[in-house]
Amino acid sequence: MRIFTYRNIPIILHPSFIILAVGFVVVSGILHGPAIAAISGLLGALLFGSVLLHELGHALVAKHYNIDTHSIVLLPIGGMAMISKEPDEPRAEIYIALAGPAVNVVIFLPCAVAAYLGIPLAYELAVLNLAMGIFNLLPAFPMDGGRVLRACLSLKYGRVEATYRSLKVSTVFAWIFIVLGLFWGLIGVTLVGIFLIYMTSQHRQQLDDMTSHNSHRPNRRE
Repeated sequence: MRIFTYRNIPIILHPSFIILAVGFVVVSGILHGPAIAAISGLLGALLFGSVLLHELGHALVAKHYNIDTHSIVLLPIGGMAMISKEPDEPRAEIYIALAGPAVNVVIFLPCAVAAYLGIPLAYELAVLNLAMGIFNLLPAFPMDGGRVLRACLSLKYGRVEATYRSLKVSTVFAWIFIVLGLFWGLIGVTLVGIFLIYMTSQHRQQLDDMTSHNSHRPNRRE
């Protein structure tokens, strides 16, 4: 569902986001009362804004490198900036990837000051943004840290081999998330692991198809 457009970038809210958000607020209201439900809803809205700004950070830096963003999709486990093409240069990929966590740091700093001053929900928002920034820097492709890892590896191995190696690292992290999520009963962590498994398999299949196609074109090089 498109909720609005910013600089010709459609901002799309996945239906599952709405279902889970409404469900969370309703359950909070039933278990803890309407006041807690209202606070939970407000904190959820602030977190939603942080995720959106994180993805816009990617999109705006990509635009600096003449890469358009088709849309930004917001999911319960995070967001995705759907850029039109992969950056050609490793440096561009690093800057685009780091833009999202950098936005979280920018949000964290004033929130930390506000938390020190005792402003309600500032502490929670500061912690969430710090956690979001750090989490996205884990070297699991296609997360931001995984893209930074691929860009660094591509300097030595080339883009294709660097992507394969990054996907292997991502698979390890995915299974760590799944195991830890199941062991500690953290559904969100488990879902992130499953999502990474899915995305890793999709990228590996695309890469296999591309390399298989290019093997019939000996004059083309990566």
